[in-house]
Parts: sequence; C-alpha cells; structure tokens
Amino acid sequence: MTSYSTHQEIVPSNITSDGKLSYYNGQPTVQFLLGEQDRFIKPGTIRLIGEFTVWKDAGSTTLPVEADGIRMNERLGVNSVVDQLTVFSQKSGQVMESINHHNRMMSSYLSVTQSMDDFAGHTYETSLRFPNFKAQELGVITNTQADDAQGKNEFCIPLVCGLFLGQDPIPLSGTWGVGGLRIEIQLAPDSNVLFSKDNTATNLLNAHYELSNVRLVCETMVPPPDQLSTLMSQTTNTFVYNSITSYYQTINSANATLNFNLALSKVLGAYMNVVPASHINSLTRDGLATLPFTNSDGSVAVVEQAVFTRGGERYPLQYNLDTIQKETSSNTTIDSQLARNYINSVMGFAKVNRSSVMPNNYKYFEMTDNFVQAKETKDGGSAFGLGIAYDTISDQGVSFENVPFGVQFQLKLSSDSPQSVFLFVHSKQTVLSTPAGIQVMK
Repeated sequence: MTSYSTHQEIVPSNITSDGKLSYYNGQPTVQFLLGEQDRFIKPGTIRLIGEFTVWKDAGSTTLPVEADGIRMNERLGVNSVVDQLTVFSQKSGQVMESINHHNRMMSSYLSVTQSMDDFAGHTYETSLRFPNFKAQELGVITNTQADDAQGKNEFCIPLVCGLFLGQDPIPLSGTWGVGGLRIEIQLAPDSNVLFSKDNTATNLLNAHYELSNVRLVCETMVPPPDQLSTLMSQTTNTFVYNSITSYYQTINSANATLNFNLALSKVLGAYMNVVPASHINSLTRDGLATLPFTNSDGSVAVVEQAVFTRGGERYPLQYNLDTIQKETSSNTTIDSQLARNYINSVMGFAKVNRSSVMPNNYKYFEMTDNFVQAKETKDGGSAFGLGIAYDTISDQGVSFENVPFGVQFQLKLSSDSPQSVFLFVHSKQTVLSTPAGIQVMK
C-alpha cells in the first residue's frame, strides 16, 4: 500500500469575530495550529491566502484614490506585511525557526530567485507584486474594480523560511516527529508598509492595511502502514532542515565593521540588504527599500572594499574584494564580484535559473535628499544586496559556533547617515525527536 495525500485548510486560532486582522486595529499576530498527527506535511505546499485591502481612514470605510499618493513596495507586494515569521513545535513550544524582518529577507530572496517575467506575470496575481510602481499602486491600493468595490485583493503566498523550503516532508507526529506545528506571523507596522509617493504624510495619518478571510492551506501525507509501523517502533528520530536566522546592526562610518556571534555550527551562507535608518517606519520614505549605502543628501556611498572574516581571518575569500569604485568612484555599475557573491549567498549561483537582479536595478542610484528617485525607479526599484556563500557543494556548512562572523566595508560615506544593515544567515539544523519532546541542535 502506498501513502496518500490530503489537503488541509486552517483558519487562525486567534481570529477576531469579524474575521479581519490589522496592525492598526490592535491585531498584529496571526497564529495557525497544526496539531500532532501521524502524518507528514509537504513543506512546499504551505500557503497563506486571504484578502488584502488598504483603507485611508480610521473607520475603514474610505478607499484611497490616486490623488492621495499612497504607495507600498512593489517588489514585495503583500509580502511586505509579514514582519516576523516563527515556527514552534505545537507540543513542546520549542522554537524551530524564527525570522525577524521577514519582509526584508523576502526582498533579497525574491530578487535573486524570480525573473522579471515572474514579477510581471503570475506573482501579480498571487502576491500583488508588479515591477511598475504605478501599475502596482493603481492595481492594488486604489483598486476600485476589486470584489464588491471594497478594494479587496485576493492573494496566495508561500510562507518562505528554511524549514518550509526543504524537500523532505516534515513529520508532525508527537512520538516520531516534531509534535505538530504552531505558526505565528507578526504583522508589520502600517508606517513601514505604506508610504507617500510625494513625501507628504497628510493622507497617511490614518491609512492602514487590513487582511480578511485569512487561511493557511497545505498538503499532508499519510505514510503507508509498513513505514508507519517502523516509525512508531523508534524511540528517537532525527529531522534535518535548513534554517534562516536574522540579525540587525547600524553603521555610520566610512570604515565600517560588522561582527556577529552566530552560534551556528553549519552555516551555508550569509546575505544582507541596506536602507538608511531614518527611512524605517517613516510615512514619507519606503522603509522596505533595498538601497545601496547612501549619504544624507542622497549621494551614493559606494563600496570600495569588502572583507569577509571568520574569527578575524579572511574567509572564505583569502583576499580583499577591491571594487571598480576604488579607482573610479563615479562609476555607477556594481562590481561583478559583489553581484556574483550576493546571488551565490542567497542561492547557489549555478542553481539560479532565473533572477531579476540585473544592471538596471543592481547599481548605484544617485538621488536627491528627498529620495523620490528611490520610489520611482523601473524594474521594481533597487535590488542592492551583499553576501557570501560558505558551502554550495557539500551542503554541510562551516562552523561559526565559537568564532564570530565579520565583514569590513570601506565606503564613501561622508555624512552623518546611519545605515541599517539586515543580515540573514542560512544554516542547517537538526531536530531530535523523542516521545518526551524535541531538541533543536544548531
């Protein structure tokens, strides 16, 4: 006898009486429970579905119009509302994976792994993303042609994390698995999702987004009787999965150094993206933009040199990355070494079949101090990022358990302009399951 699959649709366990969720109205958490059961869940089938609406007023009765100038990040679409994603064992409460700044992680992930055809095609239908900022504004925020003329935009997005990107089915059993899953989503503040396209915050004072009819859908698989019998007879079971861990730090120096104690034993790669700290939670700036290092007047702070270290030693590159801007700072083309290492850190360079990281958006954008250019660039806006891969072949990773991760930058940062750096580290982890509970080994 072979295994068979079933489809599940789960409503949030903390749903409100009207079925609506929003950060603005004091409901910033969405929680789903998949109880322990003797079956597997197929990770690639997990989707968050629902309806997305933007309202202009506190009473959620007035839809925005084009003249209001309300925008959201077109590269992310509805992905911008997921600020934190945490996956627990439902039985023991053990955290299996937690990603802060999930929306910023998605900006890098989507840029590297999806093409412009994806961007302008099916992801507009599923994720409300579109490479043209004006089309995204008219089609999502001021969408008067939506269902019931209530501005509702249906969406269906994967919940991207290391655990759910794996190929191996996740065991939900309480004896030979993780003991079920509790999935929690923290919604992002409205001030970091919506922003003014003309630097005027008047129309955004009460503007907010709202989710309704939210569900989680997935596919589970029941093992055949012989396999189930074998699993039930085991006293311990191990499950290996990938995990993404997030870190945050600010820099404000021409010679900047980042150091993090990762405490991870199998690191596969690390990548980061950047935005001026003053843009975060600002109604007049796009706080989710992935911009190059930038001075306060909008001029670019080009990267002249980058050095990745492990325990203070250059690693995995045994040399400094000297860019073309070290000799010609006026060159707006990103150095090819930075581009390749960035793509390679998100997904192995040889495995990338399509990508929207290209010379049009992975470059240095010269902007004025109001940063209007950052909001109205083509091809989805700036796709800047930096990173380094440690292991794309054996998939065993490099240990940072007792040594710090570091990176040193030499920048043309010539003004008082703190830069927020969001770092995401990709590693392998193992869950040891026993009837008494689970242990996560990092």
